[in-house]
Amino acid sequence: MRRERGFVLISVMLALTLLGLVVTEFVFSMRLEASMARSYRDQVLAEHLADAAVQQAVREILGQAQIVAPDETGQLVFYRALPGQTSPRRLPTMSRTHVPLGRGEFSYRVTDEAARLGINSAPPARMDRLLAALGLPRSERDIINDSIQDWRDRDELRRLNGAESEDTYLKLPVPYRSRNGNLQDVAELRQIRGVTPELYVGTRERPGLRDLLTAIPLGGVNLNTAAAPVLTAFGLADAEVSEVLGARRRTPYLTLPARFAGRGLVVETATFRIEAEGAIPGSATSRLVAVIQRGAPGGGAGVTVRQWRPVTEP
Repeated sequence: MRRERGFVLISVMLALTLLGLVVTEFVFSMRLEASMARSYRDQVLAEHLADAAVQQAVREILGQAQIVAPDETGQLVFYRALPGQTSPRRLPTMSRTHVPLGRGEFSYRVTDEAARLGINSAPPARMDRLLAALGLPRSERDIINDSIQDWRDRDELRRLNGAESEDTYLKLPVPYRSRNGNLQDVAELRQIRGVTPELYVGTRERPGLRDLLTAIPLGGVNLNTAAAPVLTAFGLADAEVSEVLGARRRTPYLTLPARFAGRGLVVETATFRIEAEGAIPGSATSRLVAVIQRGAPGGGAGVTVRQWRPVTEP
């Protein structure tokens, strides 16, 4: 009888132990599912906040400004020039960082797409001057320049310092083929031989190629917003570059100086890059890049979206 009672007690204890394990596993699963649901919800909210950042930036872009230029902090500001005025009036900027909205916040940065050199249209000599302005030696410049041309041309014939699919890219641990066509996004530069992450992203001492180049065809480079390496790429001497940077910091150019005519430079723009971020503090972040052009397709008010992509790179 005692043995039977002992067996029953052991059985009950085992059953209670198993039940406890089942309950613990159930509670853990419920908590995990609740956490995943919260994470998904916050990620969706962050994406909507990034969209909201773009919409606020569009409000600035669609203002009454004809001229844009960077201020002393590097932030792009908008100016309006009335007929007969020799000095444009600076328009107030909206709050662009940590703007609260609902449970989260958004931030954005507006830059002039016309401040960038067209990667698909720049002659090799112009690209060489840009890379030289970034401090690259001749050997590295030749590799990058030839490799960009090999990436864009329609054949698989390798230039002296270039790279094509069979001889370079298909031999990588993660193989791929060269596009054999124009770059559709500047981010493709990361796949091209010679372009290092540091060169693409930039450092504290120098900007990266992602901020100096564009794959979107534009009419010209804006003298009011182009960085020093881009101005150098267009053949401006160091003294001319210093003069331009100082002059536009005081008052943006309303017209193109005669001495810079015929070089592909302009003083106005209609196309802007918006780098937006939406965040639920401590939970989720979403980033995207949108390139927006004033004017709806076919003409009229509104904007045209030239590019819209999520950002995964650092």
